[in-house]
Amino acid sequence: MQPQVIIGLNAVIVAVTEEVPRILTVQRAEHALAEQMPGEGARDEEVLEALPFGPFDPVSDRTLELGLRRWVREQTGLELGYVEQLY
Repeated sequence: MQPQVIIGLNAVIVAVTEEVPRILTVQRAEHALAEQMPGEGARDEEVLEALPFGPFDPVSDRTLELGLRRWVREQTGLELGYVEQLY
């Protein structure tokens, strides 16, 4: 039996504006890698900010880019334009 391989994808979505570049984050309470936003106090239901991320599912998505586009749309409601893979 071959070992199962899980591929996780992260998206950094940047908007370049006249003031400063902005990075899109999503609210996640359930993920261990999400961090509490500075200035936020402890609450019963902590809302944490993280980069959009999700698993690559080779059964559903033919390519890494299609998988990335699908779950970014599911998490943010955004349709991505230009996408570049960084190594």
